[in-house]
Amino acid sequence: MSAIKPTIYLIKEYIKDPRQLFKKGTRLHYEEKGDFWLYYIDCKKNTPDWANYLNENFNVNTKPFNNSSSQAVIVVKVEGRFMAIPLGSGIHLMDMPKIEYNFGLRTALNCIPKEEIRQIDTTTPETNSQKTKKQAVVGSTPEEFGINKQKDILRGITGKLPKGHILGESMDGKDSLRLIKGVEGLEKLKSLCKEAIKYYLSNGYKKDYPWIDNIAMVRDKSLVEALTKHLVKNLKQAKFENMFFSPPVYYELIFEYNGFVFSSGDRARLNKKEAFNMPDMLDWKKSIGEARKEIKEENIDSFKVNLLNEENGKNQSWPLQRCLAWETEFNDHKYILSEGSWYVVDPSFFAKVNKFYLDRVLEHHNFPTPSKSKIMESDYNAEICKKRNRLLFDLGHASSKSKSIGIDHNEVCDVYDISAKTFIHVKMGKSSPALSQLFRQGAFSGQILKQDDAICKQFIKHLKDYGCTNKVISEPYTPAE
Repeated sequence: MSAIKPTIYLIKEYIKDPRQLFKKGTRLHYEEKGDFWLYYIDCKKNTPDWANYLNENFNVNTKPFNNSSSQAVIVVKVEGRFMAIPLGSGIHLMDMPKIEYNFGLRTALNCIPKEEIRQIDTTTPETNSQKTKKQAVVGSTPEEFGINKQKDILRGITGKLPKGHILGESMDGKDSLRLIKGVEGLEKLKSLCKEAIKYYLSNGYKKDYPWIDNIAMVRDKSLVEALTKHLVKNLKQAKFENMFFSPPVYYELIFEYNGFVFSSGDRARLNKKEAFNMPDMLDWKKSIGEARKEIKEENIDSFKVNLLNEENGKNQSWPLQRCLAWETEFNDHKYILSEGSWYVVDPSFFAKVNKFYLDRVLEHHNFPTPSKSKIMESDYNAEICKKRNRLLFDLGHASSKSKSIGIDHNEVCDVYDISAKTFIHVKMGKSSPALSQLFRQGAFSGQILKQDDAICKQFIKHLKDYGCTNKVISEPYTPAE
């Protein structure tokens, strides 16, 4: 008997009819069998663009290069919930906002032992929001992968299961759950799905991954609706502070496509719209135009991000929310939107982190109030230096562009206070993304001066060019000063 290695998606609870899972306008064949539904479309042959290129340049017939892709989805009802198993390119038939994000991740956390992780995917939602994928050659722990438990959101893990585990030898969990175990027959598939949803609903992960809930997914439907309404308001008003475009795929994929195209559900032809390789929120605003003012909580899922592939028409698309990284405050709590899911920062964890930094903040300083309410960072740094024993090293200011250090022309600090022997780093705003960048800058410059004598000497030369004495910084450099 033939078998499949299933990739399983859990469908959101409000879906009561399996046909709601699929994109509108898709002409599907289907067959129903008890708690199972099969949806599929007829295959069509396509001629890839590169085949036409060969024909034009080598006079080769394109017929041998025609290809086709099969698309089918099995839907099964388990414990009152629908679960979908796409086959071939069946994923392209599904309307992805209808899936339960992080289903596979939570299931995997409850199955994979802490020391048997082989790969992790993380997202750090801040100003320079980063996606990271790491792979180990042997089973490793989150600590050995270098996860930052204060900042990173875990988006996926791959690992080995205990011997004799009912779900097989290994699994990969993100939004979907991918199993290496071959499954024969529909009843065995249903049984496997039943076990998967049981692990998904378990809280066993808290034993090995207690820090996961420091930044926990919001599951309260009414709160998600309120946060979505809050997002809509900011999108409509083009308030993009701490909001960044962050697609749920790695950028390497765009080289297989024509680029990202934004749509608003107005049925305009996507291939007539401007495509962006690495867009930002201002590109979205420009592309959407006046349609931005029509965005509502009820229609936000119709505002999509599309990756176009004209070669075979197998485009990818996601709701806009899935492609945003945003940190915001709402009702006195800190929330993060990442890859379509809302996360709340645990208040006690937030207070602990806040206290750590507040205990280290020097309240008394003699920095001047900015001369105007809206001022460039570089101009404010220049104001700090006026009538004081301070020197400007901000590379963004015209007068100090030449004061870089190292072959990479890095910035040692924004301002150096000669009398206090203090490095001053300035960052506008008070959001955690801005503060994270501020701390990284301070740590980098402190470490590089200590570790690299040549760079330290270069900095001392800059000080002498400003007219400082030889003893403004001791050689060898002593950070304790």
